[in-house]
Amino acid sequence: MTNLFKLCAIGLLLWSIGIVPVRADFCRQVGSQRICILDIKRSAKNYWQYQAMVSIDGVVQSSASYDCRDRLITDPDGNMSSFRSRKDGTIVCSLYRPRG
Repeated sequence: MTNLFKLCAIGLLLWSIGIVPVRADFCRQVGSQRICILDIKRSAKNYWQYQAMVSIDGVVQSSASYDCRDRLITDPDGNMSSFRSRKDGTIVCSLYRPRG
């Protein structure tokens, strides 16, 4: 009985060591930049709006609001920019499918 307990304890220990947490970021290469979505949440009220945190070439950007219908990005300070000036909006909104 004691040997069986030891064997189970060793097996449990080896099994727990083998579990490694995995972080699956959604990354895309856009031109020379690597853009990754680190965290994303869709608005419950407006399905075309996302709140996301992205990294560009490994540099984490502050969380921003992405309006996929009007193609605008609003940063936490309230400054707005278009998808033409920032490529991360295209990546975030690639998850958006217009209803119709």
